[in-house]
Amino acid sequence: MKGPAALLQSIVRIPSVSGDEAACRDHLAGWLSEHGVAAQVSGRNVWAQVQGARKAPEGRGLLLLTHIDVVPVGPGWTREPWDGAFEDGRIHGRGSNDAKASAAAMAWALAHVDRSHLAGRLVVALVCDEETGGQGIEAIQKELPPFDASVVGEPTELDVCPGQRGLLRATLEVKGRQSHASRPWEGENAIEKAARDILAVQGLDLGPPDPELGPATLQCTVIQGGTKPNVLPGLCTIELDGRPTPGCDNQRMLELLRAAVKAEVKVKSTRFQPVRTPRDASIVRLAAAASPTGRVRPFGGVSDLFHVRHVPGVVMGPGTSAASHAPDESVAVEQVEAAARAYALLAERYLA
Repeated sequence: MKGPAALLQSIVRIPSVSGDEAACRDHLAGWLSEHGVAAQVSGRNVWAQVQGARKAPEGRGLLLLTHIDVVPVGPGWTREPWDGAFEDGRIHGRGSNDAKASAAAMAWALAHVDRSHLAGRLVVALVCDEETGGQGIEAIQKELPPFDASVVGEPTELDVCPGQRGLLRATLEVKGRQSHASRPWEGENAIEKAARDILAVQGLDLGPPDPELGPATLQCTVIQGGTKPNVLPGLCTIELDGRPTPGCDNQRMLELLRAAVKAEVKVKSTRFQPVRTPRDASIVRLAAAASPTGRVRPFGGVSDLFHVRHVPGVVMGPGTSAASHAPDESVAVEQVEAAARAYALLAERYLA
């Protein structure tokens, strides 16, 4: 094993569940230094830059950004989750797909890009806490040198995603009146009331799909209610996951929700707003040209693109969304190698 795949193997073998990224950070900092790139450690993050040989305006730069934290292993695994095994053309292990494949490819691209072709700087930031929020890119962004476009590494099969939907998290608190289940007329069944609200949520018209980001969605994902089989429930709660778009943004989605249900709506988070980069932006066109697929499509999740939304950006990385957070996570080596080439090519063209 060599190239970016060998680097990926080595970092998969270092557990880095959110909050415990320091060992993985230090390994990457050492690898970059060994390959002639001075690395900067900040908290549980590491970043580095290479300066092009050609003159460029001070603000000219491209940021390659991804995360090195991973979710816990969880149940369902049939193999060792931290061995980074290479089998059948794939590297296995927690984080191999989401998103250490992007981290290895970006680090390799930074170390091997032809600097004589660059006018401006190429910056790579490998950060913590993307899965949980906290001390990652939102904490170190002011330390980074200037850049005027970004690429965020998440598993997209190297398709180019020019933006992402927002995120709305809320809870419906449905109140009834507890009584004995044999005398339901003495109470008010909170689960029955919740069922009506669930149907109301599913019936909401959130407008047409966004041409770049896809449809806005609002789903009931967790329901809790009742205490015993012979007790009419007096309380039921429903957790909601909303993915807003510019046409149905966080505020509009919340307004529609409140108008549709009878329950009390308790908002947990509306921080992540939709982010959209125009298709004719140079970073989108050049990323599509550098990608082996050439496809431009919506991104299904939420990423650190939100934190660098002040510049045009895309989400593009090796791996598949289906393997993220799943048991027996793995990624194809050919995807990792293709990603490293695509990132380097994109840097050379964007900073030409």
